[in-house]
Amino acid sequence: MFNFVAVTLLTLFILWSLGWLWFATNIALSTPDKIEDTPYEAIVVLTGGTNRVNTGMHLLAEGVSDKLFISGVNEGTHKEDILAGWKSRTKDKDDRPPCCFFLGHKATDTMGNAAEIKEWVTEQKITKFLLVTSSYHMVRAVLEVQKVLPSADIIPYPVLTNDFEAWKGRFWFLSFSEYNKTLIRWLQLTFS
Repeated sequence: MFNFVAVTLLTLFILWSLGWLWFATNIALSTPDKIEDTPYEAIVVLTGGTNRVNTGMHLLAEGVSDKLFISGVNEGTHKEDILAGWKSRTKDKDDRPPCCFFLGHKATDTMGNAAEIKEWVTEQKITKFLLVTSSYHMVRAVLEVQKVLPSADIIPYPVLTNDFEAWKGRFWFLSFSEYNKTLIRWLQLTFS
């Protein structure tokens, strides 16, 4: 009996380790897909990591879509704050600020983001959109959004996080943490 338990635990540990290695490799190699020539119906950004909102604003300014939704915005943050932060980081100070962006203030976590995105996407009658979030967060974000919008065409647009190279400890800490959150959530969704 002891041998069976030991072999089972060792097998589970090996599978978990291989999964984490696969997850970390995908994060390290992730890049956004080529943007199509035809505009997307919307760009959806999940707040929480560096460069996410600015990436969404740049995509909007470049005409990738004429609508941008930012989910999980702090209650005290307004459009003027987003514009000021984006404008201060643009290289071309003559860039006209993008229009037509919407803020969601309800979400406080990834499941909340999914619910907030569903509400906005349904209201706007959107079926295809870019999903912008950090590369390490993308798998779980897509998992949550697909759960509530199973027929939507979600195109992942991973954002690289500053100081997030594979040879740094921060990369391994975040990939470890996010892998376990994603694995737990996948198991919950699969077996519930």
